[in-house]
Amino acid sequence: MDKRGLRVIKGNKIQAVEKKYSFIEACVTNTRLMGVLGLRITWELEKGEIYNQFFHLDVEEFGLDDFMSLTNGSDEEIEKITNKTMGGLGGKVVSIGEREARYLIKTFVARNKLLRQPMPEPEWEYYFIIKEDVKINKTEIKNLWMNICEKIHSYNQLINYFIMRAVGMDFEAMDYLSVQGGIDYKPVSKPSTLLKNTIESMEQDEETSYVTESVVDMGEQYKMVVSEFHIKLTAQGPRVEKAEIKSVMNITSTEAAFALGKKEHLLVYEIKDIWELLRLMELGKPNSIQNAYEAGYLFTEFNPNNDHVDQAVYYLNEDVYGAYFITAAEQLVVAAYSKHRIEEIKNYFEALTFKEIIELEEQLELDNLMLYEFVHSDYDNIYDFLDDDK
Repeated sequence: MDKRGLRVIKGNKIQAVEKKYSFIEACVTNTRLMGVLGLRITWELEKGEIYNQFFHLDVEEFGLDDFMSLTNGSDEEIEKITNKTMGGLGGKVVSIGEREARYLIKTFVARNKLLRQPMPEPEWEYYFIIKEDVKINKTEIKNLWMNICEKIHSYNQLINYFIMRAVGMDFEAMDYLSVQGGIDYKPVSKPSTLLKNTIESMEQDEETSYVTESVVDMGEQYKMVVSEFHIKLTAQGPRVEKAEIKSVMNITSTEAAFALGKKEHLLVYEIKDIWELLRLMELGKPNSIQNAYEAGYLFTEFNPNNDHVDQAVYYLNEDVYGAYFITAAEQLVVAAYSKHRIEEIKNYFEALTFKEIIELEEQLELDNLMLYEFVHSDYDNIYDFLDDDK
């Protein structure tokens, strides 16, 4: 057993190369335009063992950045890992063939080398995929992209995705979203994050264009980018015909926070039984992304779709349903970004299951987004953190 409690194949790289793998099936999320993919490949081994591989693929920063495997796992075990690796990405899961799955792995491994990122261990478990040369033709690549991207059905969705991919310097996706490809639209000089985008239509000489105002997080600074887009309907749906940057302005973190204009709704609970709470969160939030920090453990629960991209005003954090931080100081701090959602979460924790485990201390409404700053701070008590931030 490994530390995740999963059965994995024992051995080494040489043994892995000698094994024979018969392809059964592969499935992938259609979330390529969000910059990430979850991929599961199922093989049959020589002795009839069923071997599942789970890959997390990141376009912008890491390439192939996470890998898990399971041999002869139960349906429950397979579903649990599938939920962890795919459930939080907000898309649908679609079937692809063996060659397409191998092609995706090799494409993202190439990104690891380009980005100088280490390969997730144990590398020998998927070395048999990497070592073989796989080529697919242009038609197959086009069909693969149609599978791994959700269908573009609106101008808002198209423009938000295009800017998101441009800010991430994801030129392949930009080409996919444009009429002909090769559009010279570069609002940033390094992969960054689109925090907010506002779209307004403009009529001139019986022609419609779309003016956008984008708030971009570049890590050490923020930018406000104003752009203009021209859209054309194609057989594949709307595509970007022309994109032009009108202005770029550096802004402060205070100005960025003001431009975002989002309130954060918090619930603060006292924890009476931290281990039981962790157990219940594992069971009750199977699709959540879980991360350990020095001061506690964070569960991030995403919405089941990416409908927030289809809005005239796009916010990055609107794909988050709720964030749950269990601290070493035995506090549960919950954040959501609307009154409706925080009330839903509050009702969830009022169930009898949690009655002897947590107790609500306070409900707060903040003008700035503070939870993730708290998570990355040296504090394990939200009140101490907020007092020091004043």
